[in-house]
Amino acid sequence: GEWALLFALAVGCAIGLLASRLANPLDGVIHDAIARTTPVPVDPRLLIVTIDEDSLRSVGTWPWTRDVHARLLDRLAEGGAGPVVYDVLFLDPGPGDADLARAAAPPRRVALPLLIESPGPDGAAYRVTRPVIPGTVTGHVVVRADPDGVFRRVTLSEASGEGRVPHLVTALLGKRSDGNLIPFAGPAGSFPAVPASMVVAGEVPPELLRGRIVLVGATAAGLGDRFATPMGSARDLMPGIEVQANIANALLGAGLRREDRMLAGVIAIGAIALLWLGFMRLGPRGNLLLAIGLLVALPFLGFLLLTRAGVWAPPAAALLTLAVMFPLWGWRRLAAASRFLDAELARLGGGEGEPGGDRIARQIALVDAAGERIERLRAQRDETLAFLSHDLRQPAAAIVGLNPADERVAGHARRLLRLADQFVHGLRAEDAPLVTEPVELAALLDEAADQCWEAAQRVSGRVGVSCSFDLPDLTLDRALICRAVVNLIDNALKYGGDAPVVQVRGWRSASELVVTVADAGPGLDQSANLFRPYDRAGGTRPEGVGLGLALVNTAVRRHEGQVALVTRPGIGSLFEIRLPLS
Repeated sequence: GEWALLFALAVGCAIGLLASRLANPLDGVIHDAIARTTPVPVDPRLLIVTIDEDSLRSVGTWPWTRDVHARLLDRLAEGGAGPVVYDVLFLDPGPGDADLARAAAPPRRVALPLLIESPGPDGAAYRVTRPVIPGTVTGHVVVRADPDGVFRRVTLSEASGEGRVPHLVTALLGKRSDGNLIPFAGPAGSFPAVPASMVVAGEVPPELLRGRIVLVGATAAGLGDRFATPMGSARDLMPGIEVQANIANALLGAGLRREDRMLAGVIAIGAIALLWLGFMRLGPRGNLLLAIGLLVALPFLGFLLLTRAGVWAPPAAALLTLAVMFPLWGWRRLAAASRFLDAELARLGGGEGEPGGDRIARQIALVDAAGERIERLRAQRDETLAFLSHDLRQPAAAIVGLNPADERVAGHARRLLRLADQFVHGLRAEDAPLVTEPVELAALLDEAADQCWEAAQRVSGRVGVSCSFDLPDLTLDRALICRAVVNLIDNALKYGGDAPVVQVRGWRSASELVVTVADAGPGLDQSANLFRPYDRAGGTRPEGVGLGLALVNTAVRRHEGQVALVTRPGIGSLFEIRLPLS
């Protein structure tokens, strides 16, 4: 339930951030970083004629008279320029309107901006004021800033009392686009430009003007037509005519980019699902690497979508959700682990610690109590081992030594001795530290066979040993591995049939040392877990207690090796020990 609740909370958080646009500031930072590092190429047909400081000093102070604008348009026409976007308002009649109307008349294509006011006068929703120069293409030049004050988008069609008004560049070029995000070609000054004073004076070569789409507008800082864009800081403002040039550049190329918040939601849910899958499958380190990978991959995916597909899927909602949910889930895991630790420490320590106070201090106290209890249990275990190895074995050994007439008594005494020996050896094999030394395998196998001589005589059996003598010495616990081989030989003598013949072999296989103990008996039941304590394979000799093979498994496992049983009914059983040479 908690898994499902937190997943639903994470998805709801991501969708809520997308719908409320609360993550827009971070989205803007990511978008602007991508825009600055991947500017789009400039269309060579575009040329800006700038009304800059030099032009104002040369031609005269602003506003210029209409005849100056007419001369500028005439010079552009004489140079063979193409369509002209003239980003200057001519809303009121004035001297020279006739000259300007002549210079802008068809077949020349000149676009002039109109003014949309909202709300309009006398309670009207809008008021549209068109330029007084007839014969021109008209459109709006509205560019709206995002809440952070940065101009990133444009609306190609604005509502007005007269219906929808197209953007000035769209109206002139006849180009459409589904998006509204402007792909910028670079910071201010990225487009080729010539001063308006040089055009008016006829100092611009016709080759520079011929066939160009010309945008005329103010770039002088004192005229105030400047905007903050993704391409620079608030101090590095871009003139409005360059913003219009970037819009024209996009329409002449791949088009404006579009924002897709539904796609962003799908990506966010996918990222959250991947993180939750990691919570279920991976450990702490894997989850940390997965979270870091997702936090890096989401902006990179946004980069690819924006630059390759022209789609902006805002990643900030997913990023913020992952950044919050990962430590939240980590805290829940730590809380669960801490509760489990409290319970286990209380169980081991025999109490629940001091109520109240600092949780870490209580856990430290419980660890101390658990350590003391473990020491007491270890002391009791040592006392039990001492009792089994001495006090319990001594009477049984004495009974066997007296050669009692009742063979049943002697058999029970021997079984008691074997049980005590295997129990003690099993405990020591599990817990005692390994005492390693260089060991020659052939000598170790001979020693194990010698220890089983008496047991072989009792069942009229025989033990044969063969071993390669070119093997390197092994570093292992001689007593423990020897005991493991003894137990396998003893097992083969018990379950190898009448007059059993046991073959012990040792050789090298690649980077491992292999020891096999085989018999020709009826075979053991492989369905039983023979290497688990007190599990037995049955057979005709019931003397076993089910601890011998468990010791073998423990001894081999502690040496980082493996033990396996290969048996076939009617053919015999073969136990195989594999120990690493390195």
